[in-house]
Amino acid sequence: MADFETPELTTLRVLVSLKEAARIIGTQGVSIQKIRESNNVKIGISPHERGCSDRILSCTGSAQAAANAVSDVVEILNEDDAVPEEHSYKPLNFILPVPTATEIQDPESTKRIGNLRLIVSNSQVSSIIGAQGSRIKSLIEKHGVKVVASKNFLPDSQDRIVEIQGFAGSIAACLVDISDILAHETKPTSEKQYYPHTKSQEEGSVTKEVAVPVEFVGALLGRGGNRVSSLRKYTKTKVIVSDESNEDNSRIFTITGNNQNSVKLAETMLLKNLETEKHRREEKE
Repeated sequence: MADFETPELTTLRVLVSLKEAARIIGTQGVSIQKIRESNNVKIGISPHERGCSDRILSCTGSAQAAANAVSDVVEILNEDDAVPEEHSYKPLNFILPVPTATEIQDPESTKRIGNLRLIVSNSQVSSIIGAQGSRIKSLIEKHGVKVVASKNFLPDSQDRIVEIQGFAGSIAACLVDISDILAHETKPTSEKQYYPHTKSQEEGSVTKEVAVPVEFVGALLGRGGNRVSSLRKYTKTKVIVSDESNEDNSRIFTITGNNQNSVKLAETMLLKNLETEKHRREEKE
């Protein structure tokens, strides 16, 4: 999403694949350092976590500097003439098709056309589109680019992708206008931001089992199951408790969710509730 810390600074967030991230960083970080120094911006890429299918590039500076830096990123990615990657994680697949020969007068120039996946909050997308699409049409006509917004949210967030296709310089000019629109028309939001997505999220449900001593099960369930019900709603997970205890005299709480983050949150909360209950009983003794 594009954030605005002061009237002078803007932060652009861009979704990139693992392969793209490696090329942007360059050998020993040379490429990203060059972008940082030549544009006087803060630019970095989220850590590469195990099982992660994507990373997020964040760039902070003046609207013009941040836009120029991101256009430098587009140029780096354009240096590879390979066919666009086909990703199992759908948000990484470009929405816009490669321009056809009939769309471009100079066929050689197609090699200089790139795509950018800008991460923007849902409310900001509305500002970019404008009434009856008037603003997004204006951006397209003014800068000679293609702009399209994804229909769906990125997983476990209220962010969407605004994809921009065009020459690097045209994308930069478009980004400056987008930054200006958002700086003047959007207000601070509590919309949930997107963070790097793990492969386990792509493949469907994630499951975690937690063993709880039988003497604490009732307390963790709560009266009428209200405590575990609240946990389910807050973390958006399913929590099922085994009917019988195992050989360790524990019952198994099975947590299932659509992504690793929500399951981890539920596990952490469950274990914290268990420790709190243990501590409470120790104090009563």
